[in-house]
Amino acid sequence: MDIQQAINYPNVLNRFGNYELEQNSDAIDFNDKLIEFGFKTDIRDLNSGVQGIVITNAGLSGGADPRREGKVMGR
Repeated sequence: MDIQQAINYPNVLNRFGNYELEQNSDAIDFNDKLIEFGFKTDIRDLNSGVQGIVITNAGLSGGADPRREGKVMGR
């Protein structure tokens, strides 16, 4: 997968508490299993705004979270 495909994936995170799963996404498929393992979960709107750059011999490739206002630009 390229950097944009990776950034587009649903958000799942844990900041030393409950697992937060991105609502209206495939991330909620993890909810029952996480609860079964004893974790607490919250299903909520998550929009990380993450951006990324991949550096290769061929040049640069970028991606920006479509859930936020960022966009990829270059020459």
